[in-house]
Amino acid sequence: MGSQFEIALSVIIVSIVMFIASLLFKDREGDRPARFAFRLFYFFTVAFFVVISANLQSSTPLLDLLSDICVALTGACLTIGILWRCQSNIPVSIIYALAILYFITDSLVGEYSVQVAYTYNVIYSLICVYALLNRTQGSNVGDKGMAIVILINTVLILVNLASFTEIISNDFYTQFIVTLFIFIPAYLAGLTIFLFSSYMLDAHKALEIEATTDPLTELYNRRFFLQESKRILQTAERHQEPLNVMMCDIDFFKQVNDTYGHKVGDKALKIFAQTLSQSLRGGDILARYGGEEFVAILTKTNKEKANAVVERMREKVEQLIVETEKGPVKLTASFGLCEVQNYHDIEISINCADSAMYEAKSAGRNIVKQYENVLA
Repeated sequence: MGSQFEIALSVIIVSIVMFIASLLFKDREGDRPARFAFRLFYFFTVAFFVVISANLQSSTPLLDLLSDICVALTGACLTIGILWRCQSNIPVSIIYALAILYFITDSLVGEYSVQVAYTYNVIYSLICVYALLNRTQGSNVGDKGMAIVILINTVLILVNLASFTEIISNDFYTQFIVTLFIFIPAYLAGLTIFLFSSYMLDAHKALEIEATTDPLTELYNRRFFLQESKRILQTAERHQEPLNVMMCDIDFFKQVNDTYGHKVGDKALKIFAQTLSQSLRGGDILARYGGEEFVAILTKTNKEKANAVVERMREKVEQLIVETEKGPVKLTASFGLCEVQNYHDIEISINCADSAMYEAKSAGRNIVKQYENVLA
């Protein structure tokens, strides 16, 4: 047990390093500042082991009180950070209530405060694991790694709790305490590594979404559409499946912007994009091609079926009403369809669908035209 001071010192050093590393954590704009809670977790971990080191030299009631405060705040800060980061539906007020309950219980039981502290940490750990595995944005590998590390720590704490009921012998308990102290630096390092991984994977996912998604309508962008089309064409050619390309353009959209302003125009584009998306199936791909133009690939769909799908789409658009401060705005759109014949160049089919769309505009707008009708 004489080595506890040296182990506590090593934990302090590791915690300081992890605190410095936590300064690199960065939440997405609009998210709760979970990074601040994580930094407080590392800070109070350092404080706790400083107090423990002092307590090993000379135990006093003040140091006991400070250790209790550090235990409460360390568990609370880690849990709050995880809840905020995971956007969990568990109220943070529960965590505050647990911290207050810990102080009250600890003051009542006195000499058994170690058991209370362990029980308190087990409850917080289980809350953390639940939040990490049920993350609103979807748990990534880093989140699952954190959950595993926290679970291992929880098991060790439960073993320690079992020693107080004499389920475990004193000799084993003495060896176990040393093991627990030695494990803490690994626990902090593992927690930080997986937390870094979680942040990095989130950043990678955000960059991927940014590279493939139109920020206004949240549909795929033109670049991703052309890239994904190659895969779809190869699959369709291999299985000899029919494909159709649809192009559409909102009628008189410039007048909407000029009359109601670009804010209303953006709102109209979003509602229009949502309406198109609701009319397509899971295997179809829809993208904003540019401005008020949209393009889609209808998979496993022949000309007749594609025409029926797009006609329903046109009818839904025709029924749209965009509410604005200057009054309601009604939208219509012109649609062009082309059955894919060339499986090696999607641009050919897009140009044909585009020609059909302009034929629809020339024919009076708010209609669907197929490419062969243009030739006629």
